[in-house]
Amino acid sequence: NYSSLFFYSLTIDNILNIIVLLILAGVALSLTVGNNGLFRRAENAANTWQMAEQNEQKEIEQAGDFLEIYSQGVNTASKVSEAITQNKFYLENTKIKDDLDNEVVIPAYFKLASDSAVLVEDGIVIEDKDGNQFVWIPAKTGAGATIHTNSGDKTIVYQRKNFGKQSGNYSEYTETMPIDEEASVNEWGGYYIGRYEAGDGSSTDFRSSATDGTVVIKKNQVPYNWITQADTITKSKGMAGEQNYGNAFTKLVSSYAWDTALDFIQKANSNNDYSDYATSSPEGNYSNTDYGDGLIRTGQTEAVSNIYDMGGNLWEYTTGSNSGENGIYVIRGGYCGNDYDNCPAGYRGSDYGVAYSNEGFRVTLYCNTES
Repeated sequence: NYSSLFFYSLTIDNILNIIVLLILAGVALSLTVGNNGLFRRAENAANTWQMAEQNEQKEIEQAGDFLEIYSQGVNTASKVSEAITQNKFYLENTKIKDDLDNEVVIPAYFKLASDSAVLVEDGIVIEDKDGNQFVWIPAKTGAGATIHTNSGDKTIVYQRKNFGKQSGNYSEYTETMPIDEEASVNEWGGYYIGRYEAGDGSSTDFRSSATDGTVVIKKNQVPYNWITQADTITKSKGMAGEQNYGNAFTKLVSSYAWDTALDFIQKANSNNDYSDYATSSPEGNYSNTDYGDGLIRTGQTEAVSNIYDMGGNLWEYTTGSNSGENGIYVIRGGYCGNDYDNCPAGYRGSDYGVAYSNEGFRVTLYCNTES
């Protein structure tokens, strides 16, 4: 009958309407929350805006640093001794020379520290506006870099080196030459290593946990310990951004940087007691009452070529690995609980990358390449 047909047609129409509405709802939902939806676009726009604000803030901070340094006067010295006397910052990466005609590059926004040596062999020290300090290590890959010393010319090659002090076999310790490090040392003739172990600028007492402190490279700091190997990489890399090192980058020390620094120290001190520093470094292993387990503040040991603590206080994480064991990272140097004959500065050990009270790290600095 007609009424049945009416209700039947109404039912079909309703079903079709519902289907259309569901399709439209699906399209609307997709436009709203899909990968290219309104919500995702809004989220991306917010992230882009936030990133732009951060970049703008960074540019403002960099401009502020520039103006602050510029107002104090720009260092114009071409000799290390003169640069120390001027006590001013350089505004761009600048090559200067020591009294033995060795070339040193001073990164932008750095100056020579007041207690820097005047000769490369004794340790040229630079510092940023906040007093973080690094020591110049001359080196190149391949044939190496030649430095003039009071005991004759020395060749420093940027490379890994076996000092005969490690746990297990040396062949198990591996690392590929980092491309950015290779390019930088070959263009500028060297790199910088932290004068001290990384310190915790946010703490005045011994750390028992946490990794949120500010990284500093200064004397008399609490050593930055209780940090995983992964976090040491992040912290080291982030230092350049936090300090506005516009023409330089920072990294966790690699096995190449660590070994080259030790080779430099030994050759620069070939006529004194530190000629075997990599295999015998007693000045680094101290134990006193500063902290319960024998750690001391940075810079309390005896400096060698103006570098502290490579032979002790904390094990120091590097970017190297141990192929003999899965997931193992390389720690270097000795620490206060070990005998220095067994665990000197050149010692290689390994760990799972977890946080411990006796493990810290050291930051290296490289100038950006111009090519």
